Amino acid sequence: MSRFRRWVAAPLFLIALSPGVVSAQDSPSTPAAASDKGRIKPKGERQIGARERPTVKKKKEKKQSEKREVRLSLQIPERLRAALMKKIDQRIAKNQAKTKKLRLDAMKLLDKFINESPDDEPEMAEALMRMGELEWEDSREQFLVKFTEWEKKPTDQRGDPPNPDFSRPRSRFLRVLKNYKTFDQYDLALYVDGFMANEEAKFEEALGRFNKIIEWFPRSRFIPDAHMVRAEFEFTKEFPNFETAYKEYEEVLKYKDNELYDLALFKSAWCLWRMDRPDEAAKRFLAVFKATAEGGARRDGKKQSEIDELQAEALKNLVAVFVEDEKNRAEDMHKFLVKAGGDKFAGRIVRALAEALYDQSHYERGIEAYRLLLKLEPMAPDAYKYGLAVAQGHSTMENWGKLQEDYRWLLKEYVPPDPKSKQKPGAWVKAHNAATVAAASAAIEKQLRDDAVGLHAKAQADKTSKGEYKGAVGLYEVYLTRFARGKEAYEVHYNLAEISFYHLEDANKAADNYMAAVRLDPKGPRSRDALYNALAALEYARYKELDANKAAGKKQQETATDKKLTEAMELYIKTYPNDPDIPELLFRQGKLYYDYEIYDPAVRQFGLLVEKYPRGKYAEGAGELILDSFNKSRDYQNIETWARRLKTAPAFMAPDKQKRLNGLIVVAVFKQGEQLAEAGKHDQAASAYLRAAKEFPTEPRAAQAAVNAEVEAKKGGDLETMKAAVAILISDHRQREEAAQGAWIAANTFQEVGLFSEAADYHDVVAENFPKSQHHKDAAFNSVLLRTTVGETQKAIDSGNRFRKTYPRDESTEEVTFLMGKAYEKAEKWKDAAGIYERYTGNAKTPSGQIEAYVRLATVRVKLGEEKSAGTALSRAMDTYKQRKGQLDDSGKYFAAKAKYMQGERILAEFEAVKIEGDVKQLKDRLKKKGELLKKAADTFLGTAEMAVAEWTTASLYQIGFTYETFTKSLLNSPPPPSLGKDDQELYKQQIDEFVVPIEERALEAYESGWKKALELGIFNSWTAKMRAALGRLNSELYPPLKEIGFELQSKGPSPLPALIDGTRRTKENRSEPYLIPPPELPEKKDKDEKKDEKKDEKKGDKKAKDEKKDEKSADKKPDEEKKDEKADEKPTLTGKGVKKGGKK
Repeated sequence: MSRFRRWVAAPLFLIALSPGVVSAQDSPSTPAAASDKGRIKPKGERQIGARERPTVKKKKEKKQSEKREVRLSLQIPERLRAALMKKIDQRIAKNQAKTKKLRLDAMKLLDKFINESPDDEPEMAEALMRMGELEWEDSREQFLVKFTEWEKKPTDQRGDPPNPDFSRPRSRFLRVLKNYKTFDQYDLALYVDGFMANEEAKFEEALGRFNKIIEWFPRSRFIPDAHMVRAEFEFTKEFPNFETAYKEYEEVLKYKDNELYDLALFKSAWCLWRMDRPDEAAKRFLAVFKATAEGGARRDGKKQSEIDELQAEALKNLVAVFVEDEKNRAEDMHKFLVKAGGDKFAGRIVRALAEALYDQSHYERGIEAYRLLLKLEPMAPDAYKYGLAVAQGHSTMENWGKLQEDYRWLLKEYVPPDPKSKQKPGAWVKAHNAATVAAASAAIEKQLRDDAVGLHAKAQADKTSKGEYKGAVGLYEVYLTRFARGKEAYEVHYNLAEISFYHLEDANKAADNYMAAVRLDPKGPRSRDALYNALAALEYARYKELDANKAAGKKQQETATDKKLTEAMELYIKTYPNDPDIPELLFRQGKLYYDYEIYDPAVRQFGLLVEKYPRGKYAEGAGELILDSFNKSRDYQNIETWARRLKTAPAFMAPDKQKRLNGLIVVAVFKQGEQLAEAGKHDQAASAYLRAAKEFPTEPRAAQAAVNAEVEAKKGGDLETMKAAVAILISDHRQREEAAQGAWIAANTFQEVGLFSEAADYHDVVAENFPKSQHHKDAAFNSVLLRTTVGETQKAIDSGNRFRKTYPRDESTEEVTFLMGKAYEKAEKWKDAAGIYERYTGNAKTPSGQIEAYVRLATVRVKLGEEKSAGTALSRAMDTYKQRKGQLDDSGKYFAAKAKYMQGERILAEFEAVKIEGDVKQLKDRLKKKGELLKKAADTFLGTAEMAVAEWTTASLYQIGFTYETFTKSLLNSPPPPSLGKDDQELYKQQIDEFVVPIEERALEAYESGWKKALELGIFNSWTAKMRAALGRLNSELYPPLKEIGFELQSKGPSPLPALIDGTRRTKENRSEPYLIPPPELPEKKDKDEKKDEKKDEKKGDKKAKDEKKDEKSADKKPDEEKKDEKADEKPTLTGKGVKKGGKK
């Protein structure tokens, strides 16, 4: 077994970069702007002014105004119409004020009369009634005022809506009802008080009043109303009683001239439908409408205009009936119409229903009606108008979240998508022509913008509602999803930015929209203010972040705000490049981040200054602070990048500054390598070091950079970079110690990955060029070893001669000599190998080396066929062993045991040469000779075992048993002499059988002894397996074949040799156990006959000649050859100069 060197990794001189090295030297005086801590003051908020929102109320007022204008336009010229409209409005307001004054005057007079007159005054009941009516009007007016004030408040500040309070007027009517029961208008008092109770949602009280009218005044004019109230009570309660309600409606229908007739008719139809009487319900429900729609032209010769008026009236009545009940929904009406057969009128009816619901301020139900209309007529040309009406309802209700959803849906369904987007147009857009689609887009755009701007104006007017500002922002954002390229987008972006900055404290969103407005129109009327405010907003946001981090004790880091601030500044410079304040502003912003140790945005500001204004007075200081920022933030890659960029800057063209920048680049590359190595990115680290070594070969650190490149390339498995680095060291830095260090690293790296030839080349570089290197001797030795391993014979010999010449007295010279011999052996140059071994036997420095040389010489002599010389070499090896046994190391004992074993093999060869066949007269002499040789061989192998070398112990014990077993087989297989008669031949066989039985027993005993010794020593190799197989052949009962019991012996493979053993098995008298050598006496006759019968049975079941030849062939292998077979695929490992475990092989 060859001895290997252990390589020692070279220490890595990774140069540390102190902050002082990279920081600016001779820093310029601090500019005045650098100490400026002032902040940007934004421009004042833009006031939107009075704007109207497209609500249902505004639409209704506009519609009424338009009707009035139409009437006026028929009589008054257009130029005078506006002035007259103003006067009319003033007159209406004046009349309303006068009416209120007159009411108050009347209330004072009546109050005086009531207070001053006795209760029995004949006119008292009348006065109380009139006073109650006036107070009722006044209470309603006060309720409307309160409701208007409540409605004007922002939705997030309203609270619960006000309720009507009719306690004053009802007290008057209650007095009448209590004290004046004979009053001729008592039923009127009951009616009015019941009506007020109903408005106050006191339905039980209201019902009681109307029940008394029916009970006490059966002929009263209010009887239909009373029945109607009773019907409505049953119809609208939580669990309606439609049958009772129907009966009450039937009572109302008895009064055909009453104005409640149509309402009762429709409500009764509704009850019939609910009572599952659809046919009757349909007849009643559509009676009037069908009559006017289908047969009106044939009756009484009426004109078409009169028929249209009747249809309109019928439709109005139908809708009025439906609206009356707040529980009725548009979907319910549609279901009813379909059920009743009036589905062909459904669209028209639902449209009228929706308008009526809006007119009566039932906005939620109106929205449902318009949505139903969209379901009924989804592809109608006016469908988008229905959607806009839904948005108007939500706008009126000030539900900003729903309003945004409405507009998102409208944009999706009725506005063509942006050509650049992947969105597909809606079905409605595909179905209509371009003019209709354009009209829809324009209408939606205008109403959406009006809603957004109107809500913005309302929020400014209300001043305290964040909810309104948020609603406006949401609408603006919805607008920009589709109309971001439109002409109004500039204003929308600006308005959105204003709200975000001044009211919602979202400075980042404000800055985004300010800059978006500028991008749309850089020279727009508000662009300069927008950019200025964007900078102010971002500065405000950044200060807020910095203060928060400082209070929390957090480390200051770059945020998205910093990047936006840089972007805003770049846009400002791009839009207004000639602004003289820009350089100072850039420097001040950069210095702000620099002072807070947030270096990335600081560098962006300084870098922008250096690039845009390279000749300005702030350029040099900005450049120095850039480098110092990167140094403090340990961003060495950017130090390198900026140092290279500054080399071309006018402020850094002086030679001393150029030299300083070069040094910074090299040092920065070293630090990059360190950082990359720490991060595990060894390939990138190697590239960085190699870049520095190539680009700056004259720098003092260039050689170490190449070494570092090798180290990192090794860790990253980048052999090409390693080759390039070591080539630089050898070519450019041969005189530096780093060159030897680099070659040594390369040699060991290539060796570790199995590239032995390349590794040997680099070992030769060290051995040939760097004699003072600490690794010189190891490199010289490893070159010999690796050359021998890969079969480069001549190079191995040359390397070996070089080592022996340089280190003639070194302890490794002996091993180098043997390596040179092995090189010749691999090349089958046996004579050259013999020459080396023979010369070395005379000048070996140790007895162990001398024994090894004799054994190797004997092996080579056998190859040359020089058996006698081989025997002589073995004898000399054993003589040396006997003479200097106490001076041997493990290696010497190993090769001495091998020499003894080889001597045993030579005796076996003589044993095999003596043939049993031949002249019968000489048979006894031949058997005697074979017996003597057998004993001699057994003694020799026993002697080998007693030398206590584990590997050869198992081999020797096996050979003893195998020799006995082979001898018995040769005797048993030898044919009797042909000259003998049949009886004599039988007698001959019996004598042979009797002779071999004790010998075969000794074979079994030898195998058994070897097997137990192997188990004792823990040796499991091919010899162990052969002994176990032999035991199975000779005694299958005690030693059944391993495969039959589920086991298999395998070699443990290459491993250190076990400790030396004390000796073979011995008796108490310290002698070898006698079964290893057959005793002279023979067993008794009885035993002979039994053994003979057993052997005959065994021979019948044994395997034949094929198995025997296989065993004989395997027995010829020597332990070292088997070891060689086992290690044929092993790679050499350099293990250094230390003592090897287990000795040499």
